[in-house]
Order: sequence, then structure tokens, then C-alpha cells
Amino acid sequence: MAQVGRDKKYTRIAELLVNKETDYCSQKILPGYYSLMVFSAMIGFHFGEKSIVIDKSNEIKQETFENTQSDIYVYLCALQDQKSGEIFRESNENECWKIFESYANSGLEIIDNWLLDTPGDIDGVDTILNEMKKTAAELLSSDESKVDLDALEF
Repeated sequence: MAQVGRDKKYTRIAELLVNKETDYCSQKILPGYYSLMVFSAMIGFHFGEKSIVIDKSNEIKQETFENTQSDIYVYLCALQDQKSGEIFRESNENECWKIFESYANSGLEIIDNWLLDTPGDIDGVDTILNEMKKTAAELLSSDESKVDLDALEF
């Protein structure tokens, strides 16, 4: 079974995002370390950056992702990264998890840089929300995303 770890140098931001209650509503930003890794991997993936974990800590078992149905993100990252269904062969399963881990590690670096650039944001909420708004605005204004939101029905 695979395990996903993060670099020890991101322990501070992991603790901030997973264990510290925010000033807004006395809740944590993310419910667990597995969700931190998913969130970080999506950020790393969005920016197209991967980095290998050098000093691994706090490894999360594959079954944690499976039990929370978060393993789908692992396989989606691997498929998009490799652009081939061959990555889903049983012999490549560990490679899927390594790809995900490298996107997550890069995402943690990006989040860390965001937080370093905004030292006045003690719990990180405003910084993360502002970065999410920027990304959403960029996606909505890009040529690739000309969706008529008024035409959507729920």
C-alpha cells in the first residue's frame, strides 16, 4: 500500500491549516491531513508544478484516501499528468501516488509562499480565499471558459 507524505519543512503550514481554529468561526480550515494533501495537490496541479518530497514526514496511508473517496484525485492527477491510461495498470499504482505526492508537495510550497507574502493574515483564511478568487476570475475570463452561467439550470 502506498503512503503520501509531505516535506518536513511544511509542518508549520500543515499545522496551521489542519489543527488551528480560525478567528472567523472557531473551525479549522481543513478537516484533516488527507484533505490538506488533496487541496495542495490541486494547487500544484493547477500551476503545473511538481516537486519531490525530500525529507518526508507525516505519511498518510492510501486507505485513508480510499475511505474518504479522495483517492479519485490521486488517479485524476496521474492520468492528466501522464496523458495515458497506462498509468492505471496495476504495476504503475505506486507511480500514481508518487505523482500525486509531488503535486501536493509543490502545492504546499505555493501555499507557504502565499502566506509568507501576507504576514498580517494570522490564520491564512483571507490569503487562501483571495488566491482562490484570483484563480476563479482568471478561469472565468479566459477564452477556454466561455460558459453562459445564465443558461445553467439546477
